[in-house]
Amino acid sequence: MTFTTATLHYFDIEGFPSTAALGENLNLFLKDAGIDFTYIRHKHDEWPAMKEDLTKNKNVPHATMPFVEVNGKVFNKTAPTLRYLSKQLGKYNGDNDEESYRLDTVADVTRDHFGSYAPLFKSTDEEKIKEHFEKDTKKYLAAYNNIYAQTEGPFILGEKISYADFLVYHNIDDDRNAWKHTDLLEKEYPHVAKFGKAFTQRPNLVNYFASLKN
Repeated sequence: MTFTTATLHYFDIEGFPSTAALGENLNLFLKDAGIDFTYIRHKHDEWPAMKEDLTKNKNVPHATMPFVEVNGKVFNKTAPTLRYLSKQLGKYNGDNDEESYRLDTVADVTRDHFGSYAPLFKSTDEEKIKEHFEKDTKKYLAAYNNIYAQTEGPFILGEKISYADFLVYHNIDDDRNAWKHTDLLEKEYPHVAKFGKAFTQRPNLVNYFASLKN
């Protein structure tokens, strides 16, 4: 299946940046791929009816957000959807079993990372937030630094960007914008810093990132 258009669905999370949570992984991916897509943000009270429709009429056994509609079919679960779309596009994936395995392991790391900060998503407890940064954020930054140190970079597979790079970038951003700790990244996690700079300068993403600063 090839595709040039798509529709991305996710919640409109009130009180948070438009980039918050899981939908942004796919938003960045589709933008980078140059896909002509529509991004629809839904209110939470729309979800019960949507979920029932997805389950009964769209053959989605475990309906969750975000999901992508392509050629009349629905694909959900973030990492599997990224893998599937990568295969359809013929890029963003590994060139062999070893590379594919490596990307799968990184995707699992990002899932664990998400699980560490998701419970604090709406927290205003500064002590808990600080404790999380010292205990968890730095642990995952170190893991990512080791991952990116394995090649000349700037991406997981070297010069070739992959679907897992989108997961890494957004998890760092979603973890209370850990990218803002520029000096710490440059000093303690230089390979992560190098990756972040390369990612934000992607031709199809640079204007988008600039717009987020306005």
